[in-house]
Amino acid sequence: MALFTTFITTPTVMAIYKPARGTHRKLKDLSASEDSTKEELRILACLHGPANVSSLISVIESIRTTKMLQLKLFVMHLMELTERSSSIIMVQKARKNGFPFVQRYRHGECHSSVIGGFQAYRQLGRVAVRPITAVSPLPTMHEDICHMAETKRVTMIILSFHKRWNVDHGHSHHHHHQDGGDGNVPENVGHGWRLVNQRVLKNAPCSVAVLVDRGLGSIEAQSSNIDGSNVVERVCVIFFGGPDDREALELAGRMAEHPAVKVTVIRFLVRETLRSNAVTLRPAPSKCKEKNYAFLTNNVDPEKEKELDEGALEDFKNKWKEMVEYKEKEPNNIIEETLSIGQSQDFDLIVVGRGRLPSAEVATLAERQAEHPELGPIGDVLASSINQIIPSILVVQQHNKAHVEEMTVSKIVNESSLSINGDTNV
Repeated sequence: MALFTTFITTPTVMAIYKPARGTHRKLKDLSASEDSTKEELRILACLHGPANVSSLISVIESIRTTKMLQLKLFVMHLMELTERSSSIIMVQKARKNGFPFVQRYRHGECHSSVIGGFQAYRQLGRVAVRPITAVSPLPTMHEDICHMAETKRVTMIILSFHKRWNVDHGHSHHHHHQDGGDGNVPENVGHGWRLVNQRVLKNAPCSVAVLVDRGLGSIEAQSSNIDGSNVVERVCVIFFGGPDDREALELAGRMAEHPAVKVTVIRFLVRETLRSNAVTLRPAPSKCKEKNYAFLTNNVDPEKEKELDEGALEDFKNKWKEMVEYKEKEPNNIIEETLSIGQSQDFDLIVVGRGRLPSAEVATLAERQAEHPELGPIGDVLASSINQIIPSILVVQQHNKAHVEEMTVSKIVNESSLSINGDTNV
């Protein structure tokens, strides 16, 4: 009987559902709706263990606007299903109105400290928090995340990056150190979790943000805050242009409304030389996706994109002009300029777009060798382990309703217009 039970339940857990494509949500839609005062900002925060809790709470507390939108937070503790026996326990414990891979509460010190951190935050911050546990094999974990985002009508999924810098030395963490504990050497939860993030970025029914944590919300960070609070006090948005950057700007607007958060927007203008010698990106599907950035393959009207960028910046400045600092730069070298922002001690968090429809400036980096291609060119530069970057990084991807395929590219300079030419796969 035991053998039969194992045989019958494992496939049930493995293949319980395939995500439907129904709601397609992004932050911009929420703020543009006429009845936005009654709308809820619904966020699904995904974490691997207690080490992710304080940084995610910091980001969410900064997004929690005081006037406009009520925040509803779904916290998903991701646990890898490795043994078939555990699937039997899961099926036996499954709630009648739920799925076998979702359990509201699980025993264990690791799980209780994850949920406990968010329960305390719920009481302090008056935020609706719904704890959920996803127990799944890593190859299908993204389906559970996307399904939850779909059914809960989530606007944004926040994922923890697979590497994390251990700044807060006073705490022991569950993840394995690659090195003896140097704060500049990241802990790595493994390639399997990295693939989970990549699949969520590809399949999500809403916008996605990936948090590269360098001690955000740690005890050291909180003690340096004026009131000792767990909030990101100094935020920088680096804006080049394109839908992902516009979504990053939208997120920064929510942070700007928080009384304790100071937001700086740095807009990189397109250099004069690039205006006359635009970069064209052509699909090159044979290139390795592990070492090269992928971009959306649909044809883009550069004038329309420019119009949308200008409109987004204008709206942002009009809405938050008293509360934010806005700067414009024409860079000589965008990698150097981006690194100088990241290496300064001026910010706790830098928010960037993933850049899948890149501006002319970001397009020049298309063939740069990538360490973390899933973060896009700018996010990758800032997430590097060797660049002495100080702040944490939040890389934002706006939901793409058309589900256009991403593709590696070749760069061609000196053509008359900036575009990504290729067939659109909808």
